[in-house]
Amino acid sequence: MKMAASGSESPKSDESVSFEEMFVTFAKFGDSKNAGDAITLSNSDKWFKQAKVIDGKKITTTDTGIYFKQVAKVKKTLNLNEYNQFLENIARNKKMDVADIKKKLSSCGSPGTSLKST
Repeated sequence: MKMAASGSESPKSDESVSFEEMFVTFAKFGDSKNAGDAITLSNSDKWFKQAKVIDGKKITTTDTGIYFKQVAKVKKTLNLNEYNQFLENIARNKKMDVADIKKKLSSCGSPGTSLKST
């Protein structure tokens, strides 16, 4: 079952945006100095919420904080490889498929372009 991206104003169709491109977009969001090579927990949470990965039941911001810190240790950001490790950890611990999470993250649109605000 495929969700249609009707009403999306993004110049590219959501199907053509890769997970890596979305990572860069959300990593840069709100920080003009960020080159897009590392993402903060707050930007990751924004991405998760927009993609509806955080639902308040199965995955919460408490969960993302715990697993983010496990990978980040003392750093404030994760690079793409570390972020993939974070996604694998959260998927394994929440008994979810990491590919499903990445698919949601890849197809949610650019930051702040969700159709309904939360």
